[in-house]
Amino acid sequence: MKSTVRSLFGGIFSPFGKFYTENKLTIFCYHDVSNNPSEFSHNHDLNVPPSIFEYQIGYINKKFNVISPDDLLSGKIPAHAALITFDDGFKSYFTNAIPILEKHNSPSIIFLNMAPIKGEIFWSGLITYLSENSPDFNQYVATKIEVNLKEKPLFLYCSRKIVNSFLKTKNKTYRDEVNGYVGNFATENDLQSVSTNNLVYFGNHLYNHDVPLLMSDKELLKSYFKNDEELKKYPNSRNMFAFPFGQPDSCFSNRQIELIIENGARKIFSTYPILNSDTSAPYMHRIPLNSFNNTKARIWFNILRRSFKI
Repeated sequence: MKSTVRSLFGGIFSPFGKFYTENKLTIFCYHDVSNNPSEFSHNHDLNVPPSIFEYQIGYINKKFNVISPDDLLSGKIPAHAALITFDDGFKSYFTNAIPILEKHNSPSIIFLNMAPIKGEIFWSGLITYLSENSPDFNQYVATKIEVNLKEKPLFLYCSRKIVNSFLKTKNKTYRDEVNGYVGNFATENDLQSVSTNNLVYFGNHLYNHDVPLLMSDKELLKSYFKNDEELKKYPNSRNMFAFPFGQPDSCFSNRQIELIIENGARKIFSTYPILNSDTSAPYMHRIPLNSFNNTKARIWFNILRRSFKI
């Protein structure tokens, strides 16, 4: 039965999918590529094992023309174009993903939060660690906001003011616990080691992984420019930006898209999973691939179901 289903999707969806993607840009989004993902990556479906990642990249290269960020910025977009992106800055991108991408001569861009790379606590890791391991935290947040936390993720409401006030009640930072929970981030030495690699590009993901919708315009731009100043140290950085969390409306607003564009970003990315018809538009969307996408049929089904919302 399984082989029949795979044959059906391979025979019907692949040709149809190739026709559907001919005049569109398909942008893929990854985070972690590890055989031993952290609890954070595992719990939030952020990891793809290297063997599956290599299968996906090989297949993407067969079905798409993989472009670089510079191709996108210059408007050199072939038919069946694809762009490969990563978020956050996990060390596995440098140790596991880059060698696989180099093997396939595939460029990629990683949108970096420089705060954890410089040794500061990873903000979304702190929130998710507390929400999963501290009942006191969930109760505390519930006293500060008037929402049903069963209907929407906790992180959508955890402003820095709320979290920091909770930490004061505990008189601790949870740094060691969060670092163990999140796993290894890259270091500045890792970034420097690939800064002249013509297949590797860096983009802006805010200084830390805050929810933009919870930030004022001033706070958003402060984080954006602070990260930008760090990224300017590397010749392979580009004026491209991906919103943390990546979901329109619930995590960032149209006003914030305009604000980032007004302040220098040439391309902005969500993780709202649809294909891009207008490659000249400054605002674009990405499709996540995860470890479930381990056959040709599943890769195409993920692309098409997200594009058609089925």
